[in-house]
Amino acid sequence: MASESKAVVWRGYHDYQSLYMKGLLENDKSLQKRALEGLIEASNRLGLDATRYRNALKTVSPKSYRHKNRRKPTVRRSRKSSGGKIRLRKTEVRDGRLVLHFNRQVPGDGLRHFILKEKRRVLYVFDLEPAVLPFAIKRIRGEGFKEIRIGQFDPRRVRVVVETRKPYKPTWRIEGESLQISLPGGSLVVRPVAKAVKKSQKRPQHSVASSASRNRQKRPATPVVSKKRAPADKHYTLDRTYTVVIDPGHGGKDGGAVGYRGKREKDAVLALAKRLKTILKKRGYRVYLTRERDRFIPLKRRTRFANRKHADLFISIHANAVPKNGDRIKNRGIETYFLSRARTNRAKRVAAIENSSDVKSMDRYTKEAYLSVLNREKIIESNKLAIDLQRQMLMSVRRAYNGVVDNGVREGPFWVLVGAQMPAVLIEVGYISNPTEALRLFSSKYQNLLAEGIANGIESYVYHNLR
Repeated sequence: MASESKAVVWRGYHDYQSLYMKGLLENDKSLQKRALEGLIEASNRLGLDATRYRNALKTVSPKSYRHKNRRKPTVRRSRKSSGGKIRLRKTEVRDGRLVLHFNRQVPGDGLRHFILKEKRRVLYVFDLEPAVLPFAIKRIRGEGFKEIRIGQFDPRRVRVVVETRKPYKPTWRIEGESLQISLPGGSLVVRPVAKAVKKSQKRPQHSVASSASRNRQKRPATPVVSKKRAPADKHYTLDRTYTVVIDPGHGGKDGGAVGYRGKREKDAVLALAKRLKTILKKRGYRVYLTRERDRFIPLKRRTRFANRKHADLFISIHANAVPKNGDRIKNRGIETYFLSRARTNRAKRVAAIENSSDVKSMDRYTKEAYLSVLNREKIIESNKLAIDLQRQMLMSVRRAYNGVVDNGVREGPFWVLVGAQMPAVLIEVGYISNPTEALRLFSSKYQNLLAEGIANGIESYVYHNLR
């Protein structure tokens, strides 16, 4: 928020949105209050209308609102030129070292280094100034180290954090316009890094790069896949393990839709989720189900479970239905949703069926603030995942069944997807109210084809987006 870069302030704005959503999910009033205050400040910096956040803050903390959240006139800061600052152009990891390429000579006296040793990790921190980044924060995962984070610590300083599970002795060197830092298992034929700051000494503030990822510290390294191009409809081998959380909708006292001959949605989606889990595990994925049996789980706990498992993907499985007075023969087909504001009556109807009283209990101002934070980075990735899943499901089931309708990829405000820190989608695998599709949904053959299609869609997305 203190940065002169508008792009960095925008990043802070989106981070406050995520924190506000977390506060809503966990019913943490203190976190909601702090996040809303940050959203108001960021909106003022960016020239945005913060009315919805002020109104939401009134309902969360009426007393403090009067004193702390009156709109202050925006202070226009003079735009200082980058002057002596150098700008990062390219980052790469090769031959056991991190190489940072800048637009001009790297100052030899502008690099500082210290070490932070914690219980299960060691942070090797490198500060370079004066320097600026073209992004707010960048994360790199790979073999030998847990994660590298590169962030703009303040308007003049770039911070590089190499996080490892075990200590090592890094070395560094400056060559013209590049800075090279050795990684675990690699080396540079140069002098060791300057003496590290002892842990007992005064510790500096945590950097953007280290604190922004605090909730993801235990997340497994991002896997990569074989570079050999694989056909979109064929299974390929993973080099590392991805984590997928499958959410069978409803359960327990919440039976979901009741369709043809009394068949229940919660039973069909649980059976399908178990088949999908088996297929994905055979293909090398780490898979968790939000429920393994017929039990009720509140919607907000489902994505919280996925976040705690540090999932790479979250997929919620449901079966569609029409009202009693609807056309049960005409309405059929498969459709996939990603989180966004409902733009059609159809999306609103489906979301109303799948959402619980969690949203209904929210006051009007909280709903407005909630809807304002849906436009986040993960929505784009979720859209891509939804497209791959929809395509592969149809390809799979149409090999054995005729007339399977493609209802496409759609947007909807599904509460079960809110708060997911990874690409997340909701699949409606068919209409349980349609006699033909209801019988298919309980057929082992049809379930296997659906599960294979979903698994193929996951692999297609992983290959083209996460490698």
